[in-house]
Amino acid sequence: MKEYGQFCPVAKTAEVFAERWTPLIIRELCCGPAHFNDLLGRLPRLSKTLLVQRLKELDAAGIVVITPKEKGRGNAYALTEAGEEFREIITMMSRWGQRWAQDTLQRNELDPTFLMFSVRGQVDRSELPKKRFVLRVDFSDVPQEHTHARRWWLVFQASDIDLCVKDPGHVVDASMRAELALFWRAWLGYLGLADSAAQRGIRFDGKADKAKALLGLRDHPYERPLSFAPP
Repeated sequence: MKEYGQFCPVAKTAEVFAERWTPLIIRELCCGPAHFNDLLGRLPRLSKTLLVQRLKELDAAGIVVITPKEKGRGNAYALTEAGEEFREIITMMSRWGQRWAQDTLQRNELDPTFLMFSVRGQVDRSELPKKRFVLRVDFSDVPQEHTHARRWWLVFQASDIDLCVKDPGHVVDASMRAELALFWRAWLGYLGLADSAAQRGIRFDGKADKAKALLGLRDHPYERPLSFAPP
């Protein structure tokens, strides 16, 4: 970790928090305990070596607790009480990014896998239906390196959401075909479904109103509050 040589609360916090990838690791652990491969899957550009290093640093700083898995090899990683207090900082960073960084989205950042895991993690669990509801999602303009992730199924039921890359075999209640960049902006609240661009590039079939409600999409731009549902 970098040391600033100042006994100042801001400097001491920055020594722990301001390392590359550390805020994103903490962001993921705000969703609940995770295994090593879970974190790698949600942070695909982070190398195994650097993830190991960052987790050891966070453990040494009292931010993360490492416990052996109940079954099988490997460990589980979770935030300590001190780590949980970073939740407010992560939320503030999200709000700042929504307000001031929305025009910096680059095409090479359009990762449908990250997007869909974000959707699954931030859907309001209190609105989930008692009866299973299946939404199929098709993206029409996925970058070449992500063509394997063009189609997804979201299975909403009771208090859980399943995210599938293969057909789970259930009846599809609604489908959405969208340009990836447009849906990303609509999901973040930068774009409303009533906007002409969204109406051209995002199309729902079947029980569209139910699907939009479950996703929390709205007709007009809004600020989406960051939530941390279990992954």
